[in-house]
Amino acid sequence: AVVSTQSTGEWGCWYQTIEDVTAEVVVPQHTRGKDVNLKILPNSISCTVHKKEIFAGKLYQSIVCDESTWTVEDEDGQRMIRIFLVKSNKTPKSCWTSLFIDGCAADVLTLDEMQKKIVQERYTRENPGFDFSQAEVTGNYQDGGPQFP
Repeated sequence: AVVSTQSTGEWGCWYQTIEDVTAEVVVPQHTRGKDVNLKILPNSISCTVHKKEIFAGKLYQSIVCDESTWTVEDEDGQRMIRIFLVKSNKTPKSCWTSLFIDGCAADVLTLDEMQKKIVQERYTRENPGFDFSQAEVTGNYQDGGPQFP
């Protein structure tokens, strides 16, 4: 069975890599950039579409807001806002368990898959030329996986 590495909410989903967090907000087909009011701050974010608040809250960890951005795009016939947040802490140990401090948490299985994916990403960076994309990660992979001397 394929297990998602995306945490879903009523507005869309979010997922992450070692360096960034991406949120995808499903919006009506006619939505354009001028219909979106998105405020990205180092520790919080708010998203309003057609003057209706989609979400607002304090982020799980801080981000680099000057490097973060968003777009309105179409994917698989669905209109969405893709929000790209650059993590301040870009280490394998920086796996977010939720998008917000007080909400939008990944369920246990999804979080498990996110952590495995981050460990695979870490191994690929540490071992250029090797492909870990099909590797099965087991054992100690929380907090970025085992630490080697």
